[in-house]
Amino acid sequence: MNKPALRSITLAGLFLIPFIPFLVSSSLFFPFITTKAFVWRAIVEVVFAAWVVLALWDKQYRPKRSIILYAVLAFLAVIGLADLFGADRSVSFWSNFERMEGYISLLHLGAFFLVISSVFEERHWKRWWNTSLVASAIMACYAIFQVWGILQPSQDMARVDGTFGNAIYLAVYMLIHIFVALLLMAREWRNKNMRWVYGLLIVFQIIIIYYTATRGAILGLLGGLLVMAVINSMNKEDRSIRKASIAVIIGLAVLVGGFFLVKDTAFVAKSPVLSRFSNLTLAEIRTQGRYFVWPIAYQGFKERPVLGWGQENFSYVFQKHYKPEMYQLEPWFDRAHNIFLDWAVVGGLLGLLAYLLLYAAFLRVVWRGGSNFSFAEKSILTGLLSAYFFHNFFVFDHLTSYVLFFSLLAYLHSHGAGKVLWAKDTSESRVKSVATPVAAIVLVLALYFVNIKPLIANVYTIEALKATRLSEPARAAAYFTKAYNASRLGQSEVMEHMSSNVPSIFGSGMTAEEKNAFYSFARAAAEEQAKEFPNSARTQL
Repeated sequence: MNKPALRSITLAGLFLIPFIPFLVSSSLFFPFITTKAFVWRAIVEVVFAAWVVLALWDKQYRPKRSIILYAVLAFLAVIGLADLFGADRSVSFWSNFERMEGYISLLHLGAFFLVISSVFEERHWKRWWNTSLVASAIMACYAIFQVWGILQPSQDMARVDGTFGNAIYLAVYMLIHIFVALLLMAREWRNKNMRWVYGLLIVFQIIIIYYTATRGAILGLLGGLLVMAVINSMNKEDRSIRKASIAVIIGLAVLVGGFFLVKDTAFVAKSPVLSRFSNLTLAEIRTQGRYFVWPIAYQGFKERPVLGWGQENFSYVFQKHYKPEMYQLEPWFDRAHNIFLDWAVVGGLLGLLAYLLLYAAFLRVVWRGGSNFSFAEKSILTGLLSAYFFHNFFVFDHLTSYVLFFSLLAYLHSHGAGKVLWAKDTSESRVKSVATPVAAIVLVLALYFVNIKPLIANVYTIEALKATRLSEPARAAAYFTKAYNASRLGQSEVMEHMSSNVPSIFGSGMTAEEKNAFYSFARAAAEEQAKEFPNSARTQL
């Protein structure tokens, strides 16, 4: 395979990524999460394999030095150590079907960062961000159909969620794209037609955020716009922008002040969105999960302050410091619903500092001397980071927000990068005879063990659950057995559903031989899980 072909594969894969949020397959277990994650991982593995060969072949595609690159590598290294010495290494690496995160996902994010930051030039970035904005416009149209009742949200009927299955996920997706559109509008300001296109898209996205009724994202948007406007009020490059920024500050003050004046009116009370803000009192806060979970997370941090508990191990902290007053809320929390507390629990102080270093590196590149960003662009990027920071104070990240955040880091890295990490030439014959076959073999193994086997287990799990609903016990037992044996990823979830369906299977008309065979397997699997996770209350139960 030659260089143009490798480059084409890499670019094609990268330009498919903005459309991953639309993928949802009802044939999969946790369809809104797993469909996107499996496709994302497969694409990253393919483009990474192609890029490795391309980088060995041509120096221009190799990683370049920058503070953002070092921050990303430091973050991956610290969290890797935290997972290695955490409460449960296996779960920390693989995660589960419900989240599809773990260290395996961080490795894919790191690979994605290396590829896109090494291959893209400014012209590619412009096309890629515009492609992502087109995808966000399509998503906004889908959400509008949910507002109109043509399509139905998957969870809360009063809150649109697009194809994410969660209104919070859609909200942060729109939040980031609003500031990306602002950035591109600032760059295309002299083009009247594009200025209108970006402006209308921003208004459309703001409307969608409103209908998600996500308080963190809405407050993050207001806070991000305020930060952007305050910074631009000191803009000495463009007097008109400075005046417009002052108008934005006044407008935001009037908007917030006006809401407080009318928050007790019938109009606000009848609005499912506005009432979520007007009802935000101290008494209401005390009934929310965060009121209980944040102190629990802090207790967990104090117990392991250096490297934390490792990814996906918040459940150990939750079960140890559980408050009986939470019984009316969700029965099980696996996140602190605050990204900073989450990383403090996962990686301790070192993990939290490594995560915050990503923000610091972001701002360093934006505001460093010699940056080619205009003052207005710097203010927009700072406003974006502020909005994202504030939003994450009340929730946790997911695949799409992680991808967008790492894309922004890669974009800024390309603006602040120096020399390549290594400049030694590799002979063409060695690339073709050694690097290409090795990359192909590793790619096949990665696709098989990271995607195909877990995907098979996932499909078997949903088929087993379908069989139980259709009262087909023999088929359900067969699929549960196949699902558990297919992959390490998801075994605990398969075990939970298998055990909860044992009574219906045993009470069916299956033969005694079939029942005994399934009983033997289910018991062995349960004992295996109990032995592997002796400290997990959920598994022991």
